[in-house]
Amino acid sequence: MRWTLALLLAAPPALAQDIDGTDTPSNWKVTQYETFGLWNSICDERPEHGALKKRCYIRWVDVFSPAPDFAAQFLFVTPEPDGLQVDFGIEPGTFFAPDGFRITDSSGAVTWSTSRGGCLTGLACTFSGDEAAPLLSAMRYGDAFRFTFTDRHGAPRDLTWPLAGFAASLADFTAESRARNLLE
Repeated sequence: MRWTLALLLAAPPALAQDIDGTDTPSNWKVTQYETFGLWNSICDERPEHGALKKRCYIRWVDVFSPAPDFAAQFLFVTPEPDGLQVDFGIEPGTFFAPDGFRITDSSGAVTWSTSRGGCLTGLACTFSGDEAAPLLSAMRYGDAFRFTFTDRHGAPRDLTWPLAGFAASLADFTAESRARNLLE
């Protein structure tokens, strides 16, 4: 459980780390926070080495199994130099079905999926720049993110993340990121 919590706390954009990288609540000051369905659009800032560091992100953290068999999965969207980045936090030891990482429309038809090894095996699962564009488009227009997998404890899981509100969250995040010169 301890390493899972550390994974969640250390995930990009390092939400709970102080300037020295210690996992503490730190000194980030929230300057904008909106909720759109599941999706949180957040901006915050803190002084770092004599300058004000600003960041914005969309976040969803799904703690789908409480202690003692704690398990969670999360998603962050962040501005990057080459566009937007979508980062999934998946615990090591998680194994997805071959079609288990997908977006569906209201009829249940798959509109986006990945067979990327890191995503399906609980390793690195990040989409950046041009790779992120089709995923973000599917998220804006899709009905639900569907995840079918076996978690690190060996339990079968079938999660649904409704995408209602994601388009509004992305619009808010984009406007707020641009207002802070984090995104062109």
